[in-house]
Amino acid sequence: MSKPDLQAPGARGQARRRVRGVVALSGVLAMLVTACGGTSGSDQSSGNSVGGKAPAVAKNQTITVGVATLQQQYADPDLANEGGNTYPIKWSVGEPLAYQAPDLSWKPGLATSWSVSPNKLTWTIKLRSGVKMQDGSDFTAQDVVTAIDRVKNPDFTSYAAYSSKIGSVKVVNPLELKITTKSPYGNLVYDTPAPVATAYYKKVGEAEFRKHPIAAGPFKFVSQKFNDSMTLERFDGFWDKTRLPNFKTLVLKIIPDNSARVSGVQTGQIDIAQGLTPNDAAQLKGVNGVRLISSKLASTAGIFFDDNFFPGSSSKLKDPKVRKALFEAIDRDAIANSLYKGFAEAATNFTVPGTDADDASLSPYPYDPADAKKLLAEAGASGLKITLHLYNATTAIPDVQKFAEAVAGYWKKVGVNVTLDVEDPATYLDKAVKHQLTGAVVLGVPGLLVSDPSNLSIFFSSTGAYSTLKNAAVDKLFAQMSAAVDPAEKAAAGKKLSKSLYDNLWGLPVMTVDAVYAVDSKIADFKMMNGNPYAGPFWYLRAY
Repeated sequence: MSKPDLQAPGARGQARRRVRGVVALSGVLAMLVTACGGTSGSDQSSGNSVGGKAPAVAKNQTITVGVATLQQQYADPDLANEGGNTYPIKWSVGEPLAYQAPDLSWKPGLATSWSVSPNKLTWTIKLRSGVKMQDGSDFTAQDVVTAIDRVKNPDFTSYAAYSSKIGSVKVVNPLELKITTKSPYGNLVYDTPAPVATAYYKKVGEAEFRKHPIAAGPFKFVSQKFNDSMTLERFDGFWDKTRLPNFKTLVLKIIPDNSARVSGVQTGQIDIAQGLTPNDAAQLKGVNGVRLISSKLASTAGIFFDDNFFPGSSSKLKDPKVRKALFEAIDRDAIANSLYKGFAEAATNFTVPGTDADDASLSPYPYDPADAKKLLAEAGASGLKITLHLYNATTAIPDVQKFAEAVAGYWKKVGVNVTLDVEDPATYLDKAVKHQLTGAVVLGVPGLLVSDPSNLSIFFSSTGAYSTLKNAAVDKLFAQMSAAVDPAEKAAAGKKLSKSLYDNLWGLPVMTVDAVYAVDSKIADFKMMNGNPYAGPFWYLRAY
């Protein structure tokens, strides 16, 4: 049997691909990064900053951010990785060995330099001196080791691949350690979990640490009201003063309803409204004291097929003709224009435009309902029944329920019987990581995360936290990217992955969406990261 043709037809229905908010992989695979101190974070190239000069000490000492969700609401900076809270929580409470600046270039964090041995297995990491943890203890190599050891716990599913590659960790001296991996691992330093305060961790234990973590980030965890809010406080001992806020208290207020966030920023009940829809933006445009900012190419609204994760499944969704039919059935330009009003566009692939791994020669699949019906008939899938699972709110996809309803509507037009299964984010994501769902699932893919294509393993490798695929050839490509220390080797494997995802449609990259925020008159400046759908990081948030 010949392989079905999954190439998008030539010109019909193709939208011209626009590259917006282009991100770069600069420094991702550098063999050695030398100390360069703190960064000013002054990137203005994408227009993702607002405001003016902030006072050294703000008059407004409490800033409240209204967020649609904090996903699974983990305060622990390492456990926060499980629920998509990298920037609002992980890098607020935690501080990494290396961090990404707003332009996504890598900067030294708690590590000042690192190098790898000739056999590409042993990394020597030198650490920053004079750093304090949030309990006042001195930061040492043992704090890195403690974090590495604790993420071996099966609860840390997003670190499973990382832990499986670690051979040994040795403290050379308080400010130097050596990590030996079982195989070459180019992203080792970037993937290492945020160091935690060792003495405190040993004193309180794992369970209590999760409730009240102590790490080395610019904000200390204070308290949490589940399903309501999380309160953080500036850590004056933070090593990088350029990323330290000029106000004391940061409150992350969970407000799932968009209209409530819109009214909240208008009335001053919240100071930043995150995750707004284009309709919200239109409502706030021109409102006195309210300014709008956006992060371009923030995330891809994707549909994935969990049935591909189960080798024994006889699901029709395992047929590439069916997946192509489902993709061609969706009028993505219509959804972008009607639902997102220009703040979204049809995506070509899950790899990010402008990165080394993206295949820029590819064109978006067309809207072709006639061909979709034909493909379904050829696959014996006319009258196909699908359950489309999703969360009721997510920072990565504004109006996610309306998005899913629009997709379901187009599928029904080609004879697919769709049932929507909507759950709260915590319940839904927990089922997703445990592979308890079948059929199709909606997930947001953050642009900043997959600017490094190896991170697509989260969705498409056999061991990924949200994996929806088991495929030996795809796993091999991820293994090649993981092992690559040479940027050219990684880019080559990434381009092969890009082509495989495009040809086989293991998931449907429906559209890229912008992240839209509103800020009130208390905010002096707030620099956003390229490709970031989340609230934060709050490193460059300043108040009046």
